[in-house]
Amino acid sequence: MSAIFLIICVIPFTGICAADNSVEVRAILAEASSVLESDPKRASGLANRALKLCDTAHPDSATIAATVMYGEAEQLLGNFDLSIHILYDAEGLIKDGDTQWKARLYKLQGRVFSKLGDYQKSAELNDRATSMFRASGDSALVADCYNERGVMLLNLHEYVIAEHFFRRALEINRKLKNLKGIAKNLNSMCLYSGDSNEKLGMIEEAIAINKHLGNNWALGENFNNKGKQLYYARRPDDAKTALAQAKVYIDSIEAKELLCDNYEYLSMVYAMKGDYRKAYEYLGMMSDLSTQLQKNNRLRNTELDLSRKKFEDQRIAIDKQEQEYKIELLTRNIILLVTFIVLCAVCLLLYYIKNRHKKNLQLIETRHKLEMSAKEVDSLKVRQQQLELENAQTLLESNRRELTGFAAFLKSRNEIMDKIKEMIKEGYKMDSSLIGAHLKKINAFITTNCTNDKNGTTFLLNVEERNKDFLMRLIEKHPSLTKGERNLALLIRGKLSTKEISLLLGLEPRTVNMNRYRLRKSLALNQEDSLEEYLRNV
Repeated sequence: MSAIFLIICVIPFTGICAADNSVEVRAILAEASSVLESDPKRASGLANRALKLCDTAHPDSATIAATVMYGEAEQLLGNFDLSIHILYDAEGLIKDGDTQWKARLYKLQGRVFSKLGDYQKSAELNDRATSMFRASGDSALVADCYNERGVMLLNLHEYVIAEHFFRRALEINRKLKNLKGIAKNLNSMCLYSGDSNEKLGMIEEAIAINKHLGNNWALGENFNNKGKQLYYARRPDDAKTALAQAKVYIDSIEAKELLCDNYEYLSMVYAMKGDYRKAYEYLGMMSDLSTQLQKNNRLRNTELDLSRKKFEDQRIAIDKQEQEYKIELLTRNIILLVTFIVLCAVCLLLYYIKNRHKKNLQLIETRHKLEMSAKEVDSLKVRQQQLELENAQTLLESNRRELTGFAAFLKSRNEIMDKIKEMIKEGYKMDSSLIGAHLKKINAFITTNCTNDKNGTTFLLNVEERNKDFLMRLIEKHPSLTKGERNLALLIRGKLSTKEISLLLGLEPRTVNMNRYRLRKSLALNQEDSLEEYLRNV
């Protein structure tokens, strides 16, 4: 798929590279595409050679193809720092409207960032590439993006989600009969533990496909993963054999990243066999190779900076020539330029006069709108004051009704108490034989009139509803107050006397006074402090 895409993109370019070099460049890039995964080192050299034949000052599709090929080959060789720098250079060569190249570049950049451990950046680039390939209807490259996303999720230990992406990619590639994609998906699904028999079957299928395709790089990775799955299956001897086969392919293509994995898996196998000296030896070899790769990357970065400087010098020289040509043109056309400037000045003056007149009209219109808005605001303020006055009148009327009801309740309570006193006085004059019946009559009268306590309860609820803010402030300041103390505070704040409170709550005045004393204590008031004034100021 990569080879076909590169050849199709390179064939149309003409005019920028020299005519006698164009055929050679196309041939070199086609050869590099054919050996990219079987011999990435050779592909890197061929891509670099093609770049030298192109005019980097005026990049075209051939320059882009060679640069991307160079970056991808270095990535397969494990030179990730160099690869990402090359791919960023390629991004500067691609035009904004060239979505196919952009998508391919984002996919490769996402893969390298995943290798470098920047998974957030990798996911962002992978999403861009997936969206572009999906929009263009390229299912094979969409599947490739799914595979890359799965590998990134494996590095984050999200195995379930990773397998979901691998299986989606595999389903697409099987429908397309894309052997290379199928082998890549099967290999990816063998990067982690699971059903050993199933995964060994998958890796064997991938090996068979890659042998048919002659893909040595993929075969090195396949046998590495086969050794890993045999390790999970606790078959260390078979794992050693598979890893030895992987080493043969790895040495043939000098894939240092795969060699690091090979050393790591051999260390795990020898540790399982109990040969810890050998396991430690391979672990050390892996560490040394990783360090060497880092040094090589730093050296390659230095070389890359030098090549960039050379490219920049060439660009500056070309810019200088262009500037000299522009100065010559300006000299030849100075009279026309002055005439043009004068005409522009006249046009600007006319435009300024017209614009100023327009702004004056807009200013007058804006002032008129402001005056109308001010009138509307005044009208709204008057309406608001009317509403506030109506609300105040409604509240006053409600308070009057409540006070009237409460006064009626107090009057009714007093009448009941007077009636009970008269009935008790009548009992003093009765014979002892009639006292029992008379007391029952008094008890029945009291029971009948106990229902009036509901009025007092309703009054208390209304008082609480209208004094919510006060209660919230009181509870915030004194959270330990009881329900009874809060009700007593409400009534005292409402300027009710001890007698009125006792009638309302059905308590003795002496009990009310005792409750007032406890309330003062709960509020931590001194003897000289006024309870009523304190409650009004809460």
